[in-house]
Order: sequence, then structure tokens, then C-alpha cells
Amino acid sequence: MNVSKVTKDRYTKIIDLYPVWKYLTNHIKNIYTRGVNFHESFSEIIVCYVNDYYLSSGNGSEDALTNDFKKVQIKATSNWNLDITSFGPKSEFDILEFARLDQTQDLLYLYKIPIDDLKMINVNSHNTFEKFQKDGKRPRLSIIKNYIEKYGIKHYAVVSLQTGDIIKSDIA
Repeated sequence: MNVSKVTKDRYTKIIDLYPVWKYLTNHIKNIYTRGVNFHESFSEIIVCYVNDYYLSSGNGSEDALTNDFKKVQIKATSNWNLDITSFGPKSEFDILEFARLDQTQDLLYLYKIPIDDLKMINVNSHNTFEKFQKDGKRPRLSIIKNYIEKYGIKHYAVVSLQTGDIIKSDIA
């Protein structure tokens, strides 16, 4: 198992790269229909640092591990209002983290998403998340619509992508 803790130095380096990503995506949007996806290195390193998770770079489907070795899946969107999140057909995890970027304020909101009923969520009019996985397909769904808005889930932390400051909420 190949895991490592995210150091303050590594966290600072990814925060320092955010303006480069933002510059690139904004300039590409000026000449093309959409910008550059928010790279998983941002969300995974930031979520691991904030939660003191181990960042996983092994062969498993998890992005991180807790100190007691629970598997963590980290998803993110750079579009505040909507997302389409996909999961691998063999994805296994105990904790689902979601990072939601507010590009106008340069803030990354972090959410813990309950997964008790995830397998029963309809990903289309005929099939559930679980059925898609069993059929070897990638289930796709909106975490914002199916969880955050539906259940009123609040963020547990906000990260300033300008300064690296972390503001934890009382709900954690």
C-alpha cells in the first residue's frame, strides 16, 4: 500500500498552483466552450491535509485512507451550481468527501456525503448506482442535487485558495 501524509509544504505548493489553474481555465474559456477540469491533485491533497488523511497512490480505488484505514473517495467540482460525478464500477469506499469550488471567491467548500443509500440512488430512469456497478458501468450522478441540496448538507470546512487558510465549521 503506497500512502503518505500531506505535509504543510506540499499543501502550500498546491495552493500556490491554484492561480495558475485559474488563469489557464479562464483563458481557455475565452477561446473554447469550456475550461480545464479542476485537477484531482487539488482536491485530494487539500482534503487529505484538512482531515489528516493518508493520500493513497496505490492500485486501490480509494483516494485516501483515514488513520484507522477506512477508504476515502474524494470527488470535486469547479462548477458551483452543478456537477456530474462518476464512480468506477469497482469503486469501494467507507467515506465520501466532496469538494465544491466557488471560483468567484476562490474558496473550496468541503462536505462529508453520507453513503448509506448511495447504492440505491437512481442514476437513470431504469437503474440504480449498484446495478450500474454490477454491470461493469460507471455510475454518474449529481452529488449537489442528490445530497447537498436534497438533504441540506452543510460544509465542514472552507479553504481559501488564495491564502491556504482553513476555516472549520461547527458541524464537523
